[in-house]
Amino acid sequence: MKKILILTKGKHASSSRERILVYGDLLKNDKMSYQHLGLSKRPLNYLKAIFKAPFFDVIFLQRKLVPRIFYKILRILSKKIIYDFDDAIFLDSDGKISIHKFKKFSYICCKSDLIFAGNDFLKKHAEKFNKKTFLVPTCLDISKYNLTAQKDKNFFDLVWIGSKSTSKYLIEIIPFLEKANKKFKDLRLVNISDIKLESDLIKIKNIVWSESGQYREIKSAKVGLAPLDNSNWSKGKCAFKLLQYASAGLPIVSSDVGYNSILIKEYRSGMLANKGSDWVNNIAKLRSDVTIRRKYAKNALRMSKDFDINSNYKKMKMIIQDVL
Repeated sequence: MKKILILTKGKHASSSRERILVYGDLLKNDKMSYQHLGLSKRPLNYLKAIFKAPFFDVIFLQRKLVPRIFYKILRILSKKIIYDFDDAIFLDSDGKISIHKFKKFSYICCKSDLIFAGNDFLKKHAEKFNKKTFLVPTCLDISKYNLTAQKDKNFFDLVWIGSKSTSKYLIEIIPFLEKANKKFKDLRLVNISDIKLESDLIKIKNIVWSESGQYREIKSAKVGLAPLDNSNWSKGKCAFKLLQYASAGLPIVSSDVGYNSILIKEYRSGMLANKGSDWVNNIAKLRSDVTIRRKYAKNALRMSKDFDINSNYKKMKMIIQDVL
């Protein structure tokens, strides 16, 4: 039996949940035991990780840019280390290189036995320091979206799911949602997050995010929204919003940026926006044409099946077996 020590930011971080903890049941079914330690704001867990490392076959370090001295000790004590990341963590959130973060990132990449990167943009950066870098997309359990949800007959709901840190992208396109609503009058923005938004020109339904409630709220909408800016930080995003919308069978309107753009073009699962008027026109087209909505929804469901955790777990397992 393989023993895996999983080190993440913490169990409540979305990257922790969706990049490794989501595979918990599959690991157990494969007779692998694992233990999870969240490192953010928990200094004692750094010491626990050091003491535990020699007793595990693999250390799975997810996203966290740990202090170099900690990683050096971990490297000495560990049999094998897998480093996994799903954001451009070597950059600041404005897309500019952070010298401090980049030094940590390059050191961890150089010293790890295997690296999993969430998209090609991230993979290209990591493989500069370690050729044993593989593309492992962020996936999800699509079965959780296989539920019945009543769509509101009085509104054409446009759903967005995110956090305070990513809400700036949504706020930037609200004027264009408002403009689209001048024609139809029944558009409503469903905001699933930890922030509250208001508008005089479009109805906004604010929903506090919850793990259990998100599936039904997304599926009850008509269209999924995925705005981004055109920075390198956004190019490091791994399109998880798109996969959530796709798993719920929603057509998508997304910024024409990074992995979002790649997936929508490949699967024809929605429409892309390069400027404000694109948001207005794309939403108007989806609102007016049920045939187009159904076509994109069907393609979105097909896309989601390629990113289900069950198939992705098999790919990860094969890579680990071949490389480690």
